Amino acid sequence: MATSKDAAAIKQKQSASGVMKLFSGAIIQPIMFLSVVGIILAVCVILRLTFMPTVIQTIGTFFFTVFLSAGISNLPVIIAIGLSVALAHKKKTDAAVVSILTFLVYLYANNTFLKMTGRLIQADTLTGTGQGMVLGLQVNDMGVFAGIIIGCLTGWIFNRTCDTQFPEALRIYGGSRFSAFCCTMMAIVFGIVVSYVWPFVNLGINAISTFIGNSGLFGVFVYGFLNRFLIPTGLHHLVYMPFMYSAIGGTATIAGQTYEGAYAIYMAELGNPASVTAVDPSVKYMLFGFSKVWGSIGSVLAFIHCARPERKDDVKAMMLPAMGVAILAGITEPLEFLYLFASPLLWLVHSLLDGLGQMLEFAFGLRLMTQSGILDVIPGIIALPADMTKWYVFFILGVIFTALWYFSFVFLIQKLDLHVPGREENYVATGTTTVKNAKGVAAMGDVQDIIDGLGGKDNIKAVINCMTRLRVDVKDVSKVDKDKINRFKNSGIVMKEDNVQIIIGLKVDDVCEAINEKLGAVIE
Repeated sequence: MATSKDAAAIKQKQSASGVMKLFSGAIIQPIMFLSVVGIILAVCVILRLTFMPTVIQTIGTFFFTVFLSAGISNLPVIIAIGLSVALAHKKKTDAAVVSILTFLVYLYANNTFLKMTGRLIQADTLTGTGQGMVLGLQVNDMGVFAGIIIGCLTGWIFNRTCDTQFPEALRIYGGSRFSAFCCTMMAIVFGIVVSYVWPFVNLGINAISTFIGNSGLFGVFVYGFLNRFLIPTGLHHLVYMPFMYSAIGGTATIAGQTYEGAYAIYMAELGNPASVTAVDPSVKYMLFGFSKVWGSIGSVLAFIHCARPERKDDVKAMMLPAMGVAILAGITEPLEFLYLFASPLLWLVHSLLDGLGQMLEFAFGLRLMTQSGILDVIPGIIALPADMTKWYVFFILGVIFTALWYFSFVFLIQKLDLHVPGREENYVATGTTTVKNAKGVAAMGDVQDIIDGLGGKDNIKAVINCMTRLRVDVKDVSKVDKDKINRFKNSGIVMKEDNVQIIIGLKVDDVCEAINEKLGAVIE
């Protein structure tokens, strides 16, 4: 029999898990906007090629410099604001204002305290000193972690103070203004504490980076496997994001400027090919588009092969468009949740093949970002020499692994008689085709069905979304009715503890907004 101590431990574990899921869903919000910066940088890379007319190169250089500096070099403030707004349950406009004010107060508090205590480093270059420049101020170089911590703390404080009211004479200082006071006071304390604590934390980060780097090919396999295997939990963002956007993923100086994180380093290399003699090995953290291209092709062909003859056309109509989106843009969740729902073993094999593929890519010398599909691959092929990137490895291994995915899935589907699309009489295709053809949320159904299926407005704590999933925290998961939710077209429902994830697809932003409008954006 479970004791009260055991029950408390279980409750604490569930609470921690819920916090991690909430964070994972919120952190992807600001990161999704980097796709805009990424596509602009990719176009600029092509415009700056030497065979382009001088005026075109000049335009490309202008836009590349602007967006690299604004979008990549200022990730801490972007993430701080994005996290605060995503975590805020209501008054999101106020939360955005409070978050930027809080971040600025932190910067000035840290900079001023370093000056007052005589610890502001005077040097021609701050590289390797533990200090750096953020928005024109020299501060402790926390990188993206400053944005993450401040964003989380601001969101947490804002939710607990934004409804505070004072007597009539002081009423103007209540509500969100009181949140601003609390958050800025936190920022001052945080800026001072960081000046003492962060140098030691930085040593730990360097140790972790060194350990991962020294793990060799096995480390690449584990990284790739976990990055895919954890997708159903939504926690895969916590695997790749530190390596992509912080010093854990590596540090490199390119054309006289220092960049942290695999993504920033690679983008700087694309924009300055004349300054690069070899692609930085941190690119190994951006190979996880391997399964998005080749796994999607192999698995979809396997699904079509295994479908009953009379159902093959239906399966093609449903899955080929999804495969195209996966190959081009790297949006794979509508496909991958089919694997998971068909059989956990299918999902395990899919994740293992992905990790193995990434490991072999790196082993055979591929040094090319492939994180989001073919569109990510093209700029690197054009801008960097083939002897640096060995881009052909991506395609050679891809053909081999497409066959591996195909035959593995065919074997498992037939051997285990899995009820994948086209192999069961009562199968109803949802999600992919509907999203593709929908002109708006109304074409997918009534979002009120989602609200009712989640137990109604009073049972909903928070509603946010990532790239393709609606993420909902509920008060009582026993009130969730999947049948009601399924009246609204979706690709699947994942439930764990008090968190419900509904796979919507590329219309998820519109669906999330429509739900919050129905709720009045007032959820406790």
